[in-house]
Amino acid sequence: MRLRDLAADVPAAEPHPASGDYDVLRVIHDSRQARAGDLFVAVHGLRSDGHDHVPRLAAEGIAVAVERPVPIPPGAPALILLDTRTGLAELSAALHSRPARRLLVVGVTGTAGKTTTTHMTAHVLTAAGIPAGYLSTVAHGAGTHADENRSGQTTMAAPDNQEWLARMVERRMRAAVIETSSHALEQGRVAACDFDVAAYTNIGQDHLDYHRTPKNYFNAKARLMDLTARSAGKGVPKTTILNRDDPSFELLSAHCATEGRLTYAIDHPADVRATDVSLSRNHTRFVLRGAGGSAPVHLRLPALFNVRNALCAAASGLAFGAPLDAVADALSAFGGVRGRLQPIDRGQPFTVYLDFAHSSLRLHSVLSELRTTTSGRLIAVFGATGHADHDPVGMGRAAAKYADFFILTTDDPAHKDPADLARRIESGVGPRRRGTDYEVILDRRAAIRRAMESARPGDVVVLAGKGPERTMLLADGPAPWDEQAEAEAALEELGRATASAANESTSRVSFGTRSDLAGTSQEVAGTRRRAEGL
Repeated sequence: MRLRDLAADVPAAEPHPASGDYDVLRVIHDSRQARAGDLFVAVHGLRSDGHDHVPRLAAEGIAVAVERPVPIPPGAPALILLDTRTGLAELSAALHSRPARRLLVVGVTGTAGKTTTTHMTAHVLTAAGIPAGYLSTVAHGAGTHADENRSGQTTMAAPDNQEWLARMVERRMRAAVIETSSHALEQGRVAACDFDVAAYTNIGQDHLDYHRTPKNYFNAKARLMDLTARSAGKGVPKTTILNRDDPSFELLSAHCATEGRLTYAIDHPADVRATDVSLSRNHTRFVLRGAGGSAPVHLRLPALFNVRNALCAAASGLAFGAPLDAVADALSAFGGVRGRLQPIDRGQPFTVYLDFAHSSLRLHSVLSELRTTTSGRLIAVFGATGHADHDPVGMGRAAAKYADFFILTTDDPAHKDPADLARRIESGVGPRRRGTDYEVILDRRAAIRRAMESARPGDVVVLAGKGPERTMLLADGPAPWDEQAEAEAALEELGRATASAANESTSRVSFGTRSDLAGTSQEVAGTRRRAEGL
């Protein structure tokens, strides 16, 4: 597309004189990737400013877009933008003929539950006759095709988002579900996504290392409603979906600027409700009520928080006119997401779950839910990350309150001392006694082995934090790590596994497969949500 035509589709974009004939093949923001045919958008980042690279790139004949004066050669192809962060998204969308305007788009945000809800929503929509792609922490999918999310971010950079939305249009998707982090909302990565539904799971306290205050974090999350309200119309009401059971409800409700609003809840009156909830260790039954009807659901996932995730997904389906019976059937068929309360079953006489819980809110949710269905002891293995602030003191409080025994270990320490991170967790455990109620084993492999060794019949072991990640972020960079393989190896070495490797390989692929929209790949970069996450 010619630069002048691209500029004409972006609000307040002013082409540099005599630069309109440049043919733009790609919009980028990483100067290291620049080549002929690119339009480099200079974004001011946390550690560097893209404007510093503009003179060199412009001298090489590469088109540039800036938001402040920068020396460039006369006649060099260039654009002036009011805001290059938003401009990066707008230019990327324009280059791909604004694919979001040809899709129904759901943005899912919250402190916990985003990934499961994103996959569940795409599954519900597709099953209800609205083929949906998805962009999540763990994978990106359109139809039968799914790729690992290797970006290192929950929500990718704007050019990648727009490229994937265009891919969904090409593959005849009618909808897209985007897991949307607070960082992405703050940094304009989801501008030009033209949302139709803003869906909220919950809002707690997280990422204060970046947002600084809980108010800033809340305001970043609330931007999704604002984006949705301002997005291009597509013949459906712009709708906000809120969790009536969450403490954030009143504040979010007061901020809501969309035409429509749907609420969901278990414990309060709401537009979409779950009643007659029956919990067990590996599944949940409830009656889905909404849109003037009711239908039974047999959810193949444990825990009340997954019921709420299901209600959020159901509300998104109902917002687009999906029949309630079809929504309920889709929820019953949903197979789960790797690394989210994923069972590890090698025939051992106790239950083992792999979970991505890396924040105080998620750890609290997981442990409190499992506490209610555990007949034996609840054993947790977890650590605090060094790359982002997920409230390690609160993690200690959660473990002290709900776990019978827990082991503090290493989880992506990055440049911080794992022992210091463990001490931060310890400051929240209160009267629980080291050596009796919990241990500190910084070698994560040894910590997992210790948990498997100490578990008795009827116990539940939760390996929290790493989930499906395949690296451990250390001071000298990422090192290979596979939590599932480590758990299975420990069970084998201790003689506690009875299931054959062949049987286990079958169970691996049944918990969220590529053939199902719920499915995701195991291969996930370990540096992902630590820098950006929620």
